[in-house]
Amino acid sequence: MVTQAVPITFQYSHTIGRQETRGGNGFFYPVAITRGEGKRLYVLSRGTETPVFFPCKRVTICTIDEEYIGEFGEKIPPEHADRSAPDGKLFWPTSVALDSQGNAYVSDERFNRISVFTKDGEWIGKWGEPGDGDGEINRPSGLAFDANDRLYMVDSWNNRVQVFTKEGKFLSKWGRQGSGEGEFNIPWGIAIDHHGDVYVADWRNDRIQKFTPEGEFLMAFGTSGAGDGEFNRPTSVAVDRDGLIYVTDYKNNRLQVFDAEGHYVTQLAGEATLSKWGRERLEITPYMLKARERAQGLEEREKPFQGPIAVAVDDEGQVFVAEAARHRVQIFRKQSALFYGDPL
Repeated sequence: MVTQAVPITFQYSHTIGRQETRGGNGFFYPVAITRGEGKRLYVLSRGTETPVFFPCKRVTICTIDEEYIGEFGEKIPPEHADRSAPDGKLFWPTSVALDSQGNAYVSDERFNRISVFTKDGEWIGKWGEPGDGDGEINRPSGLAFDANDRLYMVDSWNNRVQVFTKEGKFLSKWGRQGSGEGEFNIPWGIAIDHHGDVYVADWRNDRIQKFTPEGEFLMAFGTSGAGDGEFNRPTSVAVDRDGLIYVTDYKNNRLQVFDAEGHYVTQLAGEATLSKWGRERLEITPYMLKARERAQGLEEREKPFQGPIAVAVDDEGQVFVAEAARHRVQIFRKQSALFYGDPL
């Protein structure tokens, strides 16, 4: 037997979402996505600071099949956006992660805190204090839980990763400002693979860094640019069970895929079709439907990614890409295994 590499291919499945500023079955500048139990997805919308769009809910719970379940985390108006804001309110949410019980943890870079909700959106707690000391945070962004329910947080403006218990007890940290190994320049996204290793999207350094669970540097890949394997502000990273690494290359409007050693494999540019929620909106607004029918080539122009900002994967080979600018999530399926054996 000889083992040969099989080309990695992805098939577009469908799109979820449409622009919706008041909550309900839509998103408004989604910036994070995570996979829940069953078919659940949690999509975090950042929204805008425009007063007309208050109040609105910020985390949408839906299924992969685009069934709306609920929403939570109301965004507070700017005049009330300080740390005295009521429990469960958000202003600049950046990430959402689920612990082993399905509770949702949401980071907020305006309040410098973590808000905790049940899997159905009931507020149950908060923690976090601003600053640069151990356990203090300055503009938290990416969140990821490991298999032991330790929460890894990208402490973005402190240019480091911090590790906490899910109750908010500080455990460890690593990183500082810079461009060397283990250094960061405004990091953003984070992921943990099945071995417990940690991947960080080092935003302004245009690279991905990989660490042990204790923060020991393992590797980095990526440079600035628009070529294969190059980045222009990578925002999010995910790793599937086969070790493939997925990176949203935000300003290059694409998703890049790498093997476990950080070698470029392929990229996706987007294949969006009109979502079920989008069709429902058109059916109740005839003038929008007519305008769409008159717009030549609209479907082709809507396909590509525009501002792909977050990526999530599951053990079923599904890849979820959230686009901030187009208020939607595109879903793809991985079509081939990494390797197969053929007789000599």
